This record gives sequence, structure tokens and C-alpha cells, in this order.
Amino acid sequence: MTLTKIKTMLTATAMTLAATTASFAQDLQIAYTGFSTDNTFWIGVAEAAAAEAERQGVEFIDMTASSPDSAAQKDAVDRAVDMGVDGIIIGSVDNRAFDASLDAAAEKGIPVVAVDTGIDHEHVSSLVQTDNLAAAGIAGEFIVEQIDEGKVLILGGSAGHQTGNARRDGVLNAAEQAGHEVIFQICDWQDACAFETTTNFLQSDPEIKAIFSAWDPGALAAVSAAKALGKLDDLVIVGFDGNPANLVAIAEGEQTATIKQDNTRMGIESVQNLVNIINGEDAPAMVPIDGILITSENVAEFQ
Repeated sequence: MTLTKIKTMLTATAMTLAATTASFAQDLQIAYTGFSTDNTFWIGVAEAAAAEAERQGVEFIDMTASSPDSAAQKDAVDRAVDMGVDGIIIGSVDNRAFDASLDAAAEKGIPVVAVDTGIDHEHVSSLVQTDNLAAAGIAGEFIVEQIDEGKVLILGGSAGHQTGNARRDGVLNAAEQAGHEVIFQICDWQDACAFETTTNFLQSDPEIKAIFSAWDPGALAAVSAAKALGKLDDLVIVGFDGNPANLVAIAEGEQTATIKQDNTRMGIESVQNLVNIINGEDAPAMVPIDGILITSENVAEFQ
């Protein structure tokens, strides 16, 4: 066989393998259901995940509900399992809602990756999230550095939510260790609750000197409530997410600080991990991502 023929055969083989690989990648379907489509942080996660899926030639099916709805999200996961997708990414509204759905996914061999919030089920192969406890600990340490005395009000997520609990505990631990009384109120991630709770407590308890919201829109609601009562200048208000509107509020001196989550990296790595698992490759069981404290001193770097 001549050298030319060998080269021709090798080239043809390489082209066939490349075409087969591309076809395989394009045949993959992954379903994604995030917290909601009306939340700035989650919009960023979804956009990054969709872009990474497109880069890899994978069909990305976004089944996220327009507002946080645990029943609708469970239904989305069930529909994805019935469709026979190759993998599922879940950014859970209620991380306790998926047992039967994940049992069904396991029976069909459909791998599942969680993003932002852990889901306690053996079929979840990987979790990509901010190290919420450590990041909230940074927020808590910042808060106690800003106040000499007084109480700290924490506006929390939903009861039993892994992410919300970690954010609560990070601030609570730092505040209590510094000798501050902590008031914790569940708000189910609802901005209206954050506004009402802040209003009620500021009117009834003059010892509140700091407010921590486990999500950034809740922090903006707390800012609005404090402004309406004429008490904004007397408070430290810290959020969690690093949303653009909150960065504006920090730059304007209304919100004191926030913890930025890298939602772009979360979206990208959740897709990468899921595709690796589908292809029989290894993926880390846990990808902890550092949070970043943003204050008036460094907010310009993130705008």
C-alpha cells in the first residue's frame, strides 16, 4: 500500500470518527429546571448553562417555571424523565420534593446534577454550588465589624432549604459569637415578606441594627422598607447573590454589602459535569465555589 493511500485512509477514518462524535454530542438531550425565570441570579445560571450546552453540541431543554413553584418543578422533572432525556439539572425550589421523581430517573438510568442547592438523594451524582456556609460567614463577620451593639435580623428562605439554612447559619454563628442577638424569620424567598417583616420589626424593635437577607431581592425590599420608615441611615443591610440592581444600591449607599455568587461558573460546570457523567466519565460529587464580599469599596469592579 502506498503512503498516499495510507494517508487517505487515515484522513477518512479521522473524519468518520469526528462525524460520529459530533453526531453523538448533538443527539444528547439534557433538561434543566431552575428556581424561576423571574430571578436575575437564576437567569444568569440558565444562560450560562445553555451556552455551555450549545458549545458542546448538546440540546438544552429549559423547563423552568416563571415563578418559584415546587409542584411545577417536580412536574417538570417527571416530564423530563418521561421524555427519556439523557440527563437532568435541577436548581431546586424545594430540595425535599423529588424523591419519587429521582427514583424514576434512577430506574431509567438518567443521571441528575444539582445546582445551587443540594438534594438529599443517592441518585444525584454531582452538586455545583457556592460554599454558602463559608460565604455567609464572611457576610456575618462583615456585619459584626460594622455594628458595636444591637440585634441582627435575618430574612430567610424556606423552611428546611439547604441553601437558605447554610446562609442563615453563617451569619447567625458570626453574630452570636460576637454577642449579638439574632432574630430569624422565614420568608420563603418572597420579596413582599421581606418588606413586611422588615417594616414590622423596625417599627417594634429599635435595637435592630443590621439586616441580612438570604437573597438579594429581599435585601432590596429591606432597603425600601427602611427608607419608608426613615431608618436606612441607621442600618447595615447585607444581601446574597450579587445581582446588578443590588450593586447599584451599594454604589448609591443604600445597601451596605452583598455576597456575589458566580452564577456563570455554576451554569457552565453543572452542564460539564452532567455531560461527563452521561459519557461515563468522572465528575466531582461536590464543586464548592467561593463567594465574594462586595461593598462600596469594590463594587465598581463588578459593575
